[in-house]
Amino acid sequence: MEVLYEIRGENLIVFLPEELDHHNSRMIMEQCDWYILANQLKNVIFNFKRTTFMDSSGIGVILGRYKLVKKACGEITVLNINDTIDRIFSISGLYKICKKSEASSLTVNI
Repeated sequence: MEVLYEIRGENLIVFLPEELDHHNSRMIMEQCDWYILANQLKNVIFNFKRTTFMDSSGIGVILGRYKLVKKACGEITVLNINDTIDRIFSISGLYKICKKSEASSLTVNI
């Protein structure tokens, strides 16, 4: 369930765990918020490479960080979305507030 955080310039890169659910979403939200506010970061990049499951609390993680970075005119980017999570993003409308990108375009490894 390890979540890794990396700061690159104005960006917070969050390497999400295998499951993004109610068991770990609060901790991820709190840690993301701390990194964003303490370092005055503008953008958040969520890397879903290891994530195979996401429930509604995972949607809340994305929405809450969007509201926070929107104040700084920042944006949310998601990487390495599998088909199941892509469907959740599409149905929930999350793609209206965040953009999907390929990891190779951001040279993000893990």
